[in-house]
Amino acid sequence: MRETGTLSIEEAIRKITSSPARKFRLKDRGILREGVWADITVFNLDTATDKGNQIDPRQYPEGIQYVWVNGEIVVDNEKQTVVRPGKILFAE
Repeated sequence: MRETGTLSIEEAIRKITSSPARKFRLKDRGILREGVWADITVFNLDTATDKGNQIDPRQYPEGIQYVWVNGEIVVDNEKQTVVRPGKILFAE
């Protein structure tokens, strides 16, 4: 995306947040609004990159400063915490 310029950052974020949430009828996910679950990622657009590859896919990305899942911080200043507030979601 960033390398090819095929999508704007806004369109890319919509495609991985609100669009799939709407498709799977997850009414309280994929958007930021009072009363919904707070899943938020704060990243540096210039440095965020996926380091995984086919040989070693489970590498942490770079440039992700903070992540909140269900309102709890799971990545703090680029360091993963021990908190695991996520849950399996089922479509209606």
